[in-house]
Amino acid sequence: MHRRGLLAAIAASTSVAVAGCAGAGGENGSYEFDAEPARVPDEVASEAGYEGEEPESFPIEQEFDVAGVNAQVSATTWTAGYRNSDNGSALFVASTPDASVGGQSVNPLVRADNTELIRRLLEQVDQRGIGGEGTDIEASSIEDRGSVTRTILGTEVEIAKLETTLDAEVNAGDGQSDEVEDVPVFLYVGTVQHRDDVIALVGVHPTAVDASESILSLMEQVEH
Repeated sequence: MHRRGLLAAIAASTSVAVAGCAGAGGENGSYEFDAEPARVPDEVASEAGYEGEEPESFPIEQEFDVAGVNAQVSATTWTAGYRNSDNGSALFVASTPDASVGGQSVNPLVRADNTELIRRLLEQVDQRGIGGEGTDIEASSIEDRGSVTRTILGTEVEIAKLETTLDAEVNAGDGQSDEVEDVPVFLYVGTVQHRDDVIALVGVHPTAVDASESILSLMEQVEH
């Protein structure tokens, strides 16, 4: 699947709530929030058969109205991705500021339930065309498949299991990758508040392979 597309979509989703938050203005009407990166340790990812990348920051800058006055908000989200090329599974970890303006959170991950969160991310991919030409993702096709509870960063977190279809890149066996449309996949999504940030975790694997335990195990070993 399109790793960069989902990473960018996670960051892009931050702008939705920032644009609609309300509260008193900061100095010169500006607010700056920066999360601390979250990640799976390199050795843990490698032992599980996943290739990782260093966390990347995505500054989101928005204007919004506070009591009739324009204010500027800059919120920096950090994302990291881990992929197993053998079975097509992946895990995405995002850390975004759990900040508030006038008592209202500027973070959409705080207010959204798990299903709404994944819908938001997939809709961002579809609307912005981040997934690449030919990508067609319908958020309405997401179906609930229950949930599991895991301990992440010292907190019990309910991880929603969802099913949908995505475009995917598969190993063609000749060193090249081919794109396949409408691959049935399971999605695993959860959020946890840790210190001053909210950590969002999104795992994915084709329904034809059993990678749920490896993805959930990686989630449990996230550091922040």
